[in-house]
Amino acid sequence: MEKHRYRLALLVFLAVFAFAALHNLGFMSVQWDEMPHLNGSLLLTRGQTYEYMTTYGYYPPLFDLITTGYLQIFGLTSVAGRLVSVTFALAALLAVFAFSNRMYGPKNALVASVLLGTMPGFFWVSRITMLETMLIFFFTLVMFVFYSWITKDSYKALLFSGLALGIGILAKYQILVAAIAMIASVLLLCRKRLKISLAKLILILVIVILVVAPWFLMIYQLNGVTKFQTIQYVLQVGGENRPGYSNRFFSPVFYLVEMTWPFNDIPVHPISLPIFILGLCGLALFAYRRKKQDIFLLTWFLVVYVFFTIIPDRQWRYVDPLFPILAISAASFIIFLYGKIRAWKPKQIGLSADRFKKFAAALFIVLATSTIVYSSYDAYQMTARDQIHIPIDEATNYLASHLSQNQSAVIVCASNLLDQDMFRFYLPANMSKDQIWQYPDLAVDAFTPNFNITEFVGLCQQRNVKYIILFDYGPHTQFFNTTLDYTQVETMIYNTHRFGDPLDQPFFGYFSNNKGYRLFLVRFLG
Repeated sequence: MEKHRYRLALLVFLAVFAFAALHNLGFMSVQWDEMPHLNGSLLLTRGQTYEYMTTYGYYPPLFDLITTGYLQIFGLTSVAGRLVSVTFALAALLAVFAFSNRMYGPKNALVASVLLGTMPGFFWVSRITMLETMLIFFFTLVMFVFYSWITKDSYKALLFSGLALGIGILAKYQILVAAIAMIASVLLLCRKRLKISLAKLILILVIVILVVAPWFLMIYQLNGVTKFQTIQYVLQVGGENRPGYSNRFFSPVFYLVEMTWPFNDIPVHPISLPIFILGLCGLALFAYRRKKQDIFLLTWFLVVYVFFTIIPDRQWRYVDPLFPILAISAASFIIFLYGKIRAWKPKQIGLSADRFKKFAAALFIVLATSTIVYSSYDAYQMTARDQIHIPIDEATNYLASHLSQNQSAVIVCASNLLDQDMFRFYLPANMSKDQIWQYPDLAVDAFTPNFNITEFVGLCQQRNVKYIILFDYGPHTQFFNTTLDYTQVETMIYNTHRFGDPLDQPFFGYFSNNKGYRLFLVRFLG
């Protein structure tokens, strides 16, 4: 028990983390960014590989392949997709423990894992069907095995580094920045055998190419260069609102603000400020004492930070591979300070020196524990903010039983919380995805909408619409970069006198505390 007490403590923390991550996992409505993975995996469960490749092939495939397995085991629900993120969040915590244990010992490893697990951004992404927790896991794994090669010069570690990096690329393309960090680490830490070490990196490159080549060959055979252009667009540009979002802060310090407070009007903290400060102090400690492991971590941090700062499209989720490094550096700084307090020999000042030293140590432990509790509360707040349930599955079930094969339904003004792909996920296999569509084509909270009522009515006639789908979006919430709001859109629809049947007006959801998350199905009269 004495030998393995830190590992047992880690298991207890992992159990608590898993319980919190799984709690009410299916209540939160699916988000826009979850849908490519849920719908892509749904296509794979139905054997529609060609449609998957041509529709969602701009994403790396590993997450979708694993999600497909989870959907087949646990059923075709959003919960099954989110379980993949929970799984890799737990794997990432284990990887951070193993990595930090190798570098600084089990005490530091336990603290680092707890700090990472209570980071609000990390906990939030562990509950949604997105690539982030898988990226954090593979990023940490690549760091771990590559550091093992640098310290031991083991061919097994070298081969595994290439394998981990190759598989990591199939998890998320941005992990390619790891290759830059590898080269930088060799230049700084392997000077005595520089030529040999750089030559061995070629072996990693060969392994990576062998792992990823089949996927990119499949993309090229099915789509030519078209899908590669889509991948480039996704990596470099993003949505219409990204340039304005990415330039809110002075570029060199963008992520120093973004990692702690990404929105001015919403209390969201991907990393709680106390932990972030401790992490930066830990990085300063690394720079001061310059041990081999310190230089290695500091190099990785700087490479990732500079790389994503240079890229014009910025968002806090892009740098979540820095979260493990900040957790390890914060833990190192905490253990360093605690060691200084224990080694401290205070002079006599009324109380006995021994009692005063114990008091200082206890106070430090209380402050460190309070930091973790505060971060946990931040994680709760960040998660609770998105605990919104929109009855998409209930509305879809109703539509599925009330639409004939030649009828359709249209979502009016789709947004991050409501779009056609969300309805299509719940449609039965015998219905065409084209029976659910949206107008305008793009999300009104991310792209400037052009709502033309004449065009809308014409499309409803052309596509034989039976119901239009209205959402309790917020009556006077203006759409992106415009003064148009939902009330104005509803007024335009009402003034046509072509919508609404008093005998057929189903709605789903609830309204309480002046907030509503309801869906209204309104008949189109033709």
